[in-house]
Amino acid sequence: MKDAAKSMGPDEAAKAFFGQDETTFAEMLADLTANDPRLAAVFLRTRQRFLDKQKS
Repeated sequence: MKDAAKSMGPDEAAKAFFGQDETTFAEMLADLTANDPRLAAVFLRTRQRFLDKQKS
């Protein structure tokens, strides 16, 4: 993911986060949702919508 110290717009941030490869995204998701597994489902649904939108 892009260096967090650099400023980026919402679209660029979404692409940097949700557009990562499966392995990197899964590792980051595990770290972010370690205390709330329900949150993982939210991230996964949001990522799928993002990827579907990128395809269209």
